[in-house]
Amino acid sequence: MNDFDNSPRTGFDSTLVLVSYIVSLFTAVVGPLIIWALKKDDDPLTSDALRHVANFGLSYTIYMFAAWLTSIILIGLVLGPVVTIAFYVFAIIGIVKSVNGEVYKPPFTIDIFK
Repeated sequence: MNDFDNSPRTGFDSTLVLVSYIVSLFTAVVGPLIIWALKKDDDPLTSDALRHVANFGLSYTIYMFAAWLTSIILIGLVLGPVVTIAFYVFAIIGIVKSVNGEVYKPPFTIDIFK
C-alpha cells in the first residue's frame, strides 16, 4: 500500500486535504472552507484535517491583515512579509504532510470553525 492509497480501511482522504492546501495558496479561506463544508460529514479524520486547513487560512488572513494594517506605524513593514512568508511555508509543510497521509495543524492556528 502506498501513501496515495485512499483505502476504505482508514477512510482518510489525503488527496482531498492536499487539494485543500493547494487551493489555500490562492484563496486562503474561501476554497478550503467550501471543501470542508461539502465534505465535513464524510469521514471524521478527513473532516478534522480539512477543518484545520480552513482555520489555518482564516487565522493567517487575520494575522496578515493586522500586520499589514500596522504598516502605518512602520512595524507592519517587517511583520507583513514575515506573516505572509510564514503562511506559504506552513501551507507547503501541510502539502507535504498530506501527501504522506498525516493530519497537520499549522502553528498559531486559531480554532474558529469547530
